[in-house]
Amino acid sequence: MADEVVDFERVTKIYREESSKKTLSRLEPDFYPRLATYIRGLEAKAAEEIGRGPNSKKAMMLQDELRKVVKKREQIVQYRQRKIALLASSKANGGEAVVSGLAAPEVELFDRLVAQLSSARDLAFGGTTATEPAPAILATPTAAPTATPPPAPVFQRLAEPPRKIAPPAPKDLVIVHVLEDIPAFAGIDAKYTLKKEDVVTLPRAIAKVLIDRGKVRLVQTA
Repeated sequence: MADEVVDFERVTKIYREESSKKTLSRLEPDFYPRLATYIRGLEAKAAEEIGRGPNSKKAMMLQDELRKVVKKREQIVQYRQRKIALLASSKANGGEAVVSGLAAPEVELFDRLVAQLSSARDLAFGGTTATEPAPAILATPTAAPTATPPPAPVFQRLAEPPRKIAPPAPKDLVIVHVLEDIPAFAGIDAKYTLKKEDVVTLPRAIAKVLIDRGKVRLVQTA
């Protein structure tokens, strides 16, 4: 399973399994970082095709694939978090909770939930001390971390509620001077109509493609 490719078909398959089954799909420990790498690759390809032809079939297909994958990623995380929470509740209350095939940040999420729920249960029954985290019952030893690392940044970002694709952060924007009229094209987060002599702010990836093609020049700021 560790060698499975993370692509559109794989993401779609996992989404369908998570939305239709009560059990968790098996994921490799590094699934989320690999998914993030796949999405960054899509963003770069889409930006390159936009530079070649904003309204070309390939550019539109890449943008559509990117939007769908980002949405499915959000939904996969939500479905899996709900299932993990139910398993953790069962474990904290003395039930069986055999979990396997969790990604690395999900293993930590499960352990933290079990610890918190167990502590809350003890306090509800008159206890005064928090319980130690209950270890997850894993099918393979590689899925369990050897130490308690901080939550993986990619999972923290995925754990947020579904939302539209966020606009680029200020550090990812640059100011450019448009050297010639450019036909309207759809970017990842907005639609652009650029006219000669315009001075506009663009995402760095799109700006680089246009600069390389002599369509715009970078405006140096203080």
